[in-house]
Amino acid sequence: MLHFVTHSSDASKPYCLLTAITVMALAAKIHGTDKAVMKAGYRMLARLKPQYVPVVLRIMNAPAPLAHMNQFVATLPDHILTMKLTTSARPLQNAG
Repeated sequence: MLHFVTHSSDASKPYCLLTAITVMALAAKIHGTDKAVMKAGYRMLARLKPQYVPVVLRIMNAPAPLAHMNQFVATLPDHILTMKLTTSARPLQNAG
């Protein structure tokens, strides 16, 4: 799934903050290292909307990016986690 998000065929569409946070949170959960969170954030920067770059950079440049990411996710408001998408999600490609 992470590979699909970071290597999407639609290279012109910018990512929203929720996509970047989701990718970084998954990296934190799966790998559990500062380096994984930083690398995931770095991969998101190129296609992230400019207004969200400082948020991702703040997480990446924290003294402990993993702890910062975990705290960020723990304090996300519920309305962000339950918000409705304006477009349908893409189906998984090459799943299986």
